[in-house]
Amino acid sequence: MIIEFNNTYLQRLFEGKPVIGKPRYSQEVILKFKKTILMLKNAESIRELKKFRGLNFEALKGDNKGYYSVRVDYHYRLIMRIGEQDRSIVIDEILIVEDLTNHYQ
Repeated sequence: MIIEFNNTYLQRLFEGKPVIGKPRYSQEVILKFKKTILMLKNAESIRELKKFRGLNFEALKGDNKGYYSVRVDYHYRLIMRIGEQDRSIVIDEILIVEDLTNHYQ
């Protein structure tokens, strides 16, 4: 699956590049975030993501309709959208990472 970032801060964290200012997340959360992104990259489809119960892949409701989330850890959720890209005949699913939020804040 193809992963794109709509959040430059999270993209820089994933790529291991330095970020400016006070860190928003602990090192433990950053490591779990990177691990989650790698799991998403290695999945072949959205259908496969639904099989991983630990990710708790779900569509969001209300103001966040059209977005999806996966669990990074007990407190944090990765918010994303789903897109598709036509590469000749093969259609690749794209996950567009929007935010990493504290679910219980």
